[in-house]
Amino acid sequence: MLSMSDNDSVQTRNWNVLVFMAGVVILFTILLVRLFSLQYLNYDENFQRSENNRLRRVVLVAERGFIYDRNGEVLVRNRPSYQIALQAMHLPRKDSARAIIFNRLLQIVDKNGERMFDSLSLDTAFQRAHWIKNRPIRILEDASPEQVAIIEEHSSELPGVTTLIESRREYPYGTLASHVLGYTSEISEEQLKLPEFADYSQGDRIGQKGLEQHYDSEFRGKNGLKLVEVNAMGREVGLVRGVESEPPVPGLHLVSTIDLKLQKVAEEAIADSVKGALVAIDPRNGEILAMVSSPRLDPNIFSLKKRERNKGWAQVALDSMRPLTNRAISGTYPPASVFKLVTAGAGLESGILSETKYYPKSCTGGYQFGSRYQKCWGVHGNLNVVHALRLSCDVFFYQAGLDIDMARINEFGRRFGYGEQPLGIDIPGEKSGWLPDSVSFNERNKRLGWRWARGLILNLSIGQGQLVTPLQQATFIGSLATNKGVYRPHLMKELRDYKGNVVKEFEPEIVRPGKMKPETHRILLAAMDSVVNHPGGTGKRGALPGIRVGAKTGSGEWKKGEKTHAWYAAVAPLYDPQIAVAVILEAAGGGGAKAAPIARKVMMAYFGLEEEAKK
Repeated sequence: MLSMSDNDSVQTRNWNVLVFMAGVVILFTILLVRLFSLQYLNYDENFQRSENNRLRRVVLVAERGFIYDRNGEVLVRNRPSYQIALQAMHLPRKDSARAIIFNRLLQIVDKNGERMFDSLSLDTAFQRAHWIKNRPIRILEDASPEQVAIIEEHSSELPGVTTLIESRREYPYGTLASHVLGYTSEISEEQLKLPEFADYSQGDRIGQKGLEQHYDSEFRGKNGLKLVEVNAMGREVGLVRGVESEPPVPGLHLVSTIDLKLQKVAEEAIADSVKGALVAIDPRNGEILAMVSSPRLDPNIFSLKKRERNKGWAQVALDSMRPLTNRAISGTYPPASVFKLVTAGAGLESGILSETKYYPKSCTGGYQFGSRYQKCWGVHGNLNVVHALRLSCDVFFYQAGLDIDMARINEFGRRFGYGEQPLGIDIPGEKSGWLPDSVSFNERNKRLGWRWARGLILNLSIGQGQLVTPLQQATFIGSLATNKGVYRPHLMKELRDYKGNVVKEFEPEIVRPGKMKPETHRILLAAMDSVVNHPGGTGKRGALPGIRVGAKTGSGEWKKGEKTHAWYAAVAPLYDPQIAVAVILEAAGGGGAKAAPIARKVMMAYFGLEEEAKK
């Protein structure tokens, strides 16, 4: 017979067994419920998660189209570039595990013993990996083959870290035509917010400036897609069978109007230490043959790795010479004496001037207007319009401007490309000029308290007070010589697909009337001829052997006590124009002495007279 204590002990043991059994039943019930939930209730969701871990949709970025010169020489191409990146979906979920990978990456050094990764940028990338799941996050751009090899050696220790290969832009001629070509860079947060970039994603590289920006959609092509199987480390092990990949469609190639040979000559002629610009254009159709803005920049810096890119960008952005500015299309300057062709043209068109008209006040070095004495740069005596243009006499044009009035002068200028409306060149950043009249002058100078006065016409009639761009100067002088209209200046000649088929050709388009009476045309051409080919002409340093050149020089005043801007605008052959060139050198002095020889070198190269051009 059990004692009371033994009975209590048995009951306690039975109770413990019962509790244990109940616990086991409850545990297995929970496991069965969970298993049922996973296998049946949430099967689709869990299967998809499993597939997402096993499968990866890889976007195949389309090859960006090349840029060629008019003769088929490559100006812009692509090069392969290795990127080390994080694949967020294959990183460990726990922060502690991610921290281990973070520290392992920081400890990796190259052959020189230097760290491959910067702690600050690496930390930023890991932070972004918390909300960016479906695309790689770059942690090292433009990695060298050695750096790629080091990462591959540590691949088993770095789940979620992968190597990608993409193409980066390469500009084989460095700074050559940099303002025309532009560059590419990663799309900014601000750009992503704009509606025109709705189909872009963070990390995409897009065109910035120049042709790269204007024709970005044509260069991009169409991305493809493939479905690949990946291992637990996030590395590809092969394509998924039975699923067809969608190949990318390469972007269109652009054949530009630029002549590489001519561009090289133009850039060699203008030192990079000088602020200035040159535009060479075919006045028969508006094709830009060469365009230089100085100082220049190397667009290759925007394809470098982040640290080097930021350093290069800082140097460019902080440079007081403003190399980022395309002076050829956005630099605005007083047109100086080149504008005397406009004043003369307006006077001839209206009948106020003629080839035989002489003003009663001859040039003795200046002109008295009321209480003000306006100087001329020389003493030229009694002149007609042709002689006045040849010698660039201010006194003649002071009197002519007062006779003709600004309304007629401005109308003639707008007819041939000057004025407040841009010409519409196919790269961004073009500025319009300014042809002042009483209304616009008063509005523009309201805060300064300046008011229009008739005496202003004296300055305006000789091109001191208006604003023009080098592109407008080249367009003006070319259309003035042809007398057949102002063609839209452009840099795209044609677009071709990756097979070489022409997809689109630029159709020449007249954007301004650009016509005058035959007699006006004859007299102005005679004057332009005289400027270059008469022994006393101000532009004689721009003459070519065996080819008739017509031109006009200018010296633009811009700051008291400083040297003038040197202008030279020319066309050749004068009576059958094929090329027009405008050159400006900031604060360089006389246009005939400084700018004319540069235009001459370009024209020499154009007409195949290189040996003479070297003299």
